[in-house]
Amino acid sequence: MKPNPAGAIVPAAKEFDGVNGGSVDYAMTAFAYWKDKFPAAGLFTFTVAGLSPYEQLLWHLQGGGKELAQEMVKDYKVILVPGFIGPQEIFLSTTKPLKTVADIKGLKIRTAGDDGALFARMGASVVSMAPGEVYEGMKRGVIDAFQLSTPASDLSLAMNEVVKYIYLSAERQPSEYHAYLFNKDVWAKLPDDLKGLIEECTLAECNRFMALMSKLDKEAVDKYKAYGVGVAPIPKDIEDEVIKQADIFYKEESAKDPFFAKVYQSQRDFQKAIRSTFSRL
Repeated sequence: MKPNPAGAIVPAAKEFDGVNGGSVDYAMTAFAYWKDKFPAAGLFTFTVAGLSPYEQLLWHLQGGGKELAQEMVKDYKVILVPGFIGPQEIFLSTTKPLKTVADIKGLKIRTAGDDGALFARMGASVVSMAPGEVYEGMKRGVIDAFQLSTPASDLSLAMNEVVKYIYLSAERQPSEYHAYLFNKDVWAKLPDDLKGLIEECTLAECNRFMALMSKLDKEAVDKYKAYGVGVAPIPKDIEDEVIKQADIFYKEESAKDPFFAKVYQSQRDFQKAIRSTFSRL
């Protein structure tokens, strides 16, 4: 199975369309990029103040997430295979200091998840932009803040060269979950033993990836500091306002879309059940 980088065969962030149309056999991508088709797509990647990385994985594997995701894409020629989880992402990377909620107003922010709606409610100008375009967007001043990924992932894209501050928090994006997508016709041709092997390998790699990223993220934060980038927790009032707006947003979206409500309630129920036993995984 030869991997190709984003944009090599289909446009970056359009991998779902490529798999559905058959121009690629399989792909790995975030659900959040499918929001143009499915209002609930972002929930499968993360929810603000929601499931931690391993809670998110367990919800997908044992809590009904996998079945709900497949239900969402049932009208497309796409089969979802268990994907991988990632650690908490950077709250925001910016060229401007953030001290209060008022500092969000007028900020030009790139993001890809439901948090974009929250920042917009707080007065930000929000744009969607493929990951590979973020560096130039920051360098040219098209945007002055972004949500992209974890410290290590962002550093691998040399984002330390275009930011002055990174703000950390486990609340805006407490985890990320990416799926492996197979074209239905391609998947159907595989014998059952190879299908099982693929699913077991993706789960094994999931754990290796999480362990590796946890180590690399700590190292990356130290490197950001060494490069002179300011590293700090996001101010509490900004964090609290994002969580407040998220609660309003999720309730509004649930009222508009029964499937969104079904997925969101499934996650809330799972989170409550897990934390009533283990506090947090």
